[in-house]
Amino acid sequence: MLNFKQKLLIYFTALSAGALLISNLCAVKLWIFFDIAVDGGVILFPFTYILGDLTIEFYGQKISKNIIFSSFLINIIAILIFYIVIALPPYPGWSLQNSFQNVLGFTPRIILGSLIAFVLSNLLNNYIFTQLKQRKGIFERVFIARALGSSAFAHLIDSFIFETIAFLGVLSFNEFLIQAGFAYILGLVLEIVLSPIEMIIQKHLEGKITHES
Repeated sequence: MLNFKQKLLIYFTALSAGALLISNLCAVKLWIFFDIAVDGGVILFPFTYILGDLTIEFYGQKISKNIIFSSFLINIIAILIFYIVIALPPYPGWSLQNSFQNVLGFTPRIILGSLIAFVLSNLLNNYIFTQLKQRKGIFERVFIARALGSSAFAHLIDSFIFETIAFLGVLSFNEFLIQAGFAYILGLVLEIVLSPIEMIIQKHLEGKITHES
């Protein structure tokens, strides 16, 4: 029978893969915020960093790295299946082929940018988180300090890679710079806003794992 920590790892893995896939689906839409073009994926993507922080806190860098690559693989499979289904001849009278293709036929640049940014930024997040945890002082003692500290750098890499691959040349250069900067700030702000909840979750899970062991 699986113990709590093993069960938790299954949930972390599934949620990480799901969050990336949902973010990719949402990134198809550009919405407007005070005349700034923002991709929909930015709303959920910070959640992957929270999952990553909790995973590396309880399971270490090696397992966290495996979750990153498994999430990447699941999303590659999903994209291939979407394209295969899109290519299948639609049933006569089914009028949603174009809509289905527009939503699930990902723009190659968005997919490429999203997956590369996800892998590299999360690996960087894990590395910095581990380094901060090994330092003396507040980063060693306080989980949320190293979580936000690592995210500040990882979000920067994520925004730069994704926005450059996905939107450079699609938007004007000025719009691109504004969107990239806003995506970084919004992602970091969302994680800061969620940090009290993240601390509560970390303390609760830590207590359950410690009690069971």
